[in-house]
Amino acid sequence: MTRPPANRPPRRVRRGAACAGGLALSAVLALSCTGAALADTSVSPGAIEPQPVNLQIEEEFWAKVGEWQGRGKLAAEARQPWEIRLYPGLEGGWVGWCVTVSASARRTRCPVDPAAAGDIGYESWEAGGSGTVGLAIVSEFAEAVAVDEAGTAEAAKPVAGVAGVAAALVEIPAAFPAKSGWFDEFSSVHHGLRSSGTRGWTGPQRNYSTALPTSTWQAPQAQPAGVCSLTAAHLAALRPRFGHVVTTLAPTPGVAGGGYASCIDTEYSFAHSSLDAGVLLDAAAPAQAAPVPLPGQAPVHRHPGLYSAPGWNGQLLGRRVGNAWLVVEGGANLKQRIAVLSHLRARVGG
Repeated sequence: MTRPPANRPPRRVRRGAACAGGLALSAVLALSCTGAALADTSVSPGAIEPQPVNLQIEEEFWAKVGEWQGRGKLAAEARQPWEIRLYPGLEGGWVGWCVTVSASARRTRCPVDPAAAGDIGYESWEAGGSGTVGLAIVSEFAEAVAVDEAGTAEAAKPVAGVAGVAAALVEIPAAFPAKSGWFDEFSSVHHGLRSSGTRGWTGPQRNYSTALPTSTWQAPQAQPAGVCSLTAAHLAALRPRFGHVVTTLAPTPGVAGGGYASCIDTEYSFAHSSLDAGVLLDAAAPAQAAPVPLPGQAPVHRHPGLYSAPGWNGQLLGRRVGNAWLVVEGGANLKQRIAVLSHLRARVGG
């Protein structure tokens, strides 16, 4: 997404904010608060001489502000039924979650590490079927979100299976502004009060993706050494195909809902099916603290210690291994996942 021109005012303010004691716009230093020219243009010794005013840039800036605030007023809750879910991402090196948006279509982004603190933990905008679609992930204390200072707000819903996390999906019935040099911005609403946006009109967009360094391999290569290992024992039909191994662990604190760090994954073929196995650690304290439960997990009947849960790319089956989850995803059915998981051995650390 393109950003606004670098020579417009340095942060988000409203008209009149500079004269009310707020931060003054550098582009209007040569204008008084009433719009008249300053009488004294001399510069005191040691003072910084103001830059020349470019009235054309200033007018274009405020015209763009009006346009974007107008877009915000058009924002409304998505018309079709929608659901936002967070799932573990098994690929070695991924940190956080896989975010799946189910509405008119189903889309998944991996990995995403929404912040647990702050007014908006994660936001994204993209072209939709009838305009622009926005996704916001917020804390459970935010009951709604607003767009670009609009007077209305859209309700946020709890994310199933993940403690302390809510989300909202909004639509703007206008084309996605890919070439406008501007962006839509969420702010959260708590007890009827709206917090400021996370970026401001010229602030940098937060990088929502974190990854750990990995080594990649493919059969017939041997699995390289790393902070974790996966081995299969006594299941002749199980064939490793490729995988990723994390070489260095580092904590990623403050991920909404806890989040995971996958330290290794291996893609296997088994009985004409593909399955991915991974070892999930706690994102904030990998290998030192137990990771959060699998969202939506349920115990497997007659298999103590095994838990089944929905995944973004198929059903998951997992069991605890020390301060980690050993998880298998995919396969044709639960019986296949049980057979593979029962023959896998995981090691974390030295």
